[in-house]
Amino acid sequence: MKKLITIVCAFAVTLTVNAQDNTPKSGDWSVGTNAGPVLEYVGNLISGVATSPAVAFGENAAHADHMNISGKYFTDDMTAWRGSLDLYFTSDEDAESSYSFGVTAGKEFRKGTSNLQGYYGYMGNVNMHDLDDETEVEFGAHGFVGVEYFVRPKMGIGAEYRHGLNYGDSNVSLGGSMGNLMLNLYF
Repeated sequence: MKKLITIVCAFAVTLTVNAQDNTPKSGDWSVGTNAGPVLEYVGNLISGVATSPAVAFGENAAHADHMNISGKYFTDDMTAWRGSLDLYFTSDEDAESSYSFGVTAGKEFRKGTSNLQGYYGYMGNVNMHDLDDETEVEFGAHGFVGVEYFVRPKMGIGAEYRHGLNYGDSNVSLGGSMGNLMLNLYF
């Protein structure tokens, strides 16, 4: 009988914990980044071959380093203004280097009230690329759709798909891309 009571209590506690609303609320801020290195580290940790994530500027003959930081401000429980900063550096053994710098701004709308929420919205971007000693500027307008799962209170993992227009180097292009897997922290 004690085992049955213990199992029922454990089940009730699990349901209560899972029923908690971990989603962002009006006035919350978010800071996010690419979740790829964190997920790779955790996966390697589970398999027993984990090494700490490293940033390597100039250690290898040819390498690329990428950094993405995003932020959101929720004007209500289901709407947020968002922006991001994207930096990408490359270099090789001949000391040749190039970079890409991007800024985005947009608006996000959410659906769902549980720990799994879908979202969609629009954004604009400006990118600068330094390729072969020539700087190129691109402008774009995109729509996006994504999903975010809140694994803990104020912590979510999400992914999104983007599609839209870009203008740069006197060319207009239409295309889409799968966005990064993102880790977002809310406060």
